[in-house]
Amino acid sequence: PFFYDIRVNRFDYYEVIAEMAKTYDMMAFYGVGNHGGGPTVELLEKMKKELDSRFVYSSPDKYFEDADESTLMILKDDLQFHAKGCYSTYSEVKRNNRECENRLYSAEALSVLTRELLGTPYDGAELRRAWMNVLFNQFHDILCGCSIKDALVDASYSHGETLAIAQRTANLALSQISWQIDTIGDNAPMVTKFGNIPWIDANGLGTPLVVFNPLAHPINTVVTVAQKPKKICTHDGTELSLQVVRATRSNNEDKYDTIFGAAVPAYGYRVFRVYYEADAVSEIENPFTCTGCSIDNGVIAVTVDTASGEISSIVDKRCDRELMSDKASTFLVDETRCDTWAHGVKEFRDVTDVGAFGSVNLIENGPVRATLRSVVRISESTVTRDISLTAGSDTVTVKTVIDFHEKHRMLKFSLPVSLKKPEVLCEIPFGSIERPTDGTEQVCGSWFLMRDGERGLGVANDSKYSFDAKDNVLTLTVLRGAIIADHYAGEHRDEFCEYMEQGIHEFTYTLFPYRSVADTVKHARELNCKAEYVLETFHKGNLPLEYSAVSTDAQNVSVTAIKSHEDTDGITLRLYETDGIDTRVNVRLFDKSFSLFVPKSSVKTVIVFSDGTVCESDFLE
Repeated sequence: PFFYDIRVNRFDYYEVIAEMAKTYDMMAFYGVGNHGGGPTVELLEKMKKELDSRFVYSSPDKYFEDADESTLMILKDDLQFHAKGCYSTYSEVKRNNRECENRLYSAEALSVLTRELLGTPYDGAELRRAWMNVLFNQFHDILCGCSIKDALVDASYSHGETLAIAQRTANLALSQISWQIDTIGDNAPMVTKFGNIPWIDANGLGTPLVVFNPLAHPINTVVTVAQKPKKICTHDGTELSLQVVRATRSNNEDKYDTIFGAAVPAYGYRVFRVYYEADAVSEIENPFTCTGCSIDNGVIAVTVDTASGEISSIVDKRCDRELMSDKASTFLVDETRCDTWAHGVKEFRDVTDVGAFGSVNLIENGPVRATLRSVVRISESTVTRDISLTAGSDTVTVKTVIDFHEKHRMLKFSLPVSLKKPEVLCEIPFGSIERPTDGTEQVCGSWFLMRDGERGLGVANDSKYSFDAKDNVLTLTVLRGAIIADHYAGEHRDEFCEYMEQGIHEFTYTLFPYRSVADTVKHARELNCKAEYVLETFHKGNLPLEYSAVSTDAQNVSVTAIKSHEDTDGITLRLYETDGIDTRVNVRLFDKSFSLFVPKSSVKTVIVFSDGTVCESDFLE
């Protein structure tokens, strides 16, 4: 059997179909245009003339009913691997899509948390509306950035509505929970009243700060609070390292924030105490060793080349292993021959000889975070990277700002990896797939990696979808200065063409030693789904100072959705196996516990009902 879609404007496809029909039983969908349009009178007349008696009007159900199952083909590969420029065209729509997906995940999970802990309603109608916006914008010319300008602007409006819905929903859930936490506990005598406002002595309880983790595994994250408190502690009194950093505002002397490291349990929250005045503050040792071009937290050491501004070394100090075989590079590829889709182009390797030069300097030095700022100037553009390590972490975070002014040029970042026989894997929905190391442009999700056995380098990102791998070099595709909706290029270009991506762009990527696919998935999830926090007041409540709603005992089983079931008051839990291993996982969700068998590389959806019943379902729930 063979499946074919003939919703096209040209009739020459019938010759291909007629030839294929000599060999295969085929199911062909017909209509006008490639957008699912219906048939026209002209098309039906053409079909009547061209197609013989072997062709019958039927339905998919009838086709599969008559098909010989022994001859059905199973395709285990990409579908429609086409027009490779689309994976990196028009970065705004791709960034918005990624952010919408992740913020809606968090909004759903936090809304379920609120409903189960407090009995508050779950606003399924608003969340469904938000998801419909996201799905509409995944139409094949919108998400891939090849629509006309007006359509891309319209997409930004509906993405904006989705982000607003997700933010309102999450903020309401956070506030409802934090207001019900007993932030006073046994310290009630320390609370006095200033008018009707609870007030704490400066050296007393400390302002409560509630940090929420929407992910189904524990995290260690950096939290930013406004201004410059004197001390920050866990709710049981353990003093934490804090560090004053430059804020995004410029308001005379009020231009600083404070960061601290917060350990937060899986799918839950933890209360911290912030003291804006304190008599005694402990001296906490700075774990970083820094120079003007290197940072070292005892776990990872990073060195940046002073002449180029590029990372030249990443050492995993736990095993004394260099991850880089050469320094990274920033370069431009000429795309004059490419249209917006890059039709017919399989790889982008026509590097322009424009040269690049850079600089580096240390801008932060512990005890929570150390950061090198790299500035690379290439052609008419500037790439600024803040390359950071946090205390005790194995992750190099690269916050990137690009001032881009290139036309018919693609911006790429390369990372030579210290491996001899590399293989490359990248994220696809609910799994991963191996990609070739032949230099062809490839599509990815939020991560890709290069490994040789148990060694390798992982790369996660918050908004990019395109990369290539050539031998032992991984290259992230960042921006394309293509013409908007430039179909098939050629002589029709004129002075009125508009180029995309001109101006300021921001995104973040992380680099880390490869441990396993499961570990890589966690790195990517933590980059894309951020912790949230609420600065609370002092009050009694029925909720504890720390809470976790979920636990699993299999590292290779990743939870991708915690949401209300569409048709009942049950909880939908969706998860998948990451490492290709048949796994039995024990799950605790609120006060319900169950065991689930997850075959290798499979997706499982279960509905957990209030009476404790657990029902396995499918994507349609």
